Amino acid sequence: MEDRVLFTLNHILQKKKRKITLESRLREDLFVDSLDISMIIGDLEDEFEITITDDEFANVVTVNDIVEILKARGLSDYRSIINSV
Repeated sequence: MEDRVLFTLNHILQKKKRKITLESRLREDLFVDSLDISMIIGDLEDEFEITITDDEFANVVTVNDIVEILKARGLSDYRSIINSV
């Protein structure tokens, strides 16, 4: 799941040319603005086939916070399960 979140962020923030890790802070390290947040939410919704509210994302500081939100919703990385079969 972490890889999918990192891939999504890299895709959206590719022009900012920042190294993205799970510890990266969205605003301070990656300079994510409100438009970027909207795009991140949209891409994550598509990638994980879920709906994310602005309230759920309001307290996100790091990339790992995003992963934790997804895990708290009971999501797992089904692609790695499928690939291991």
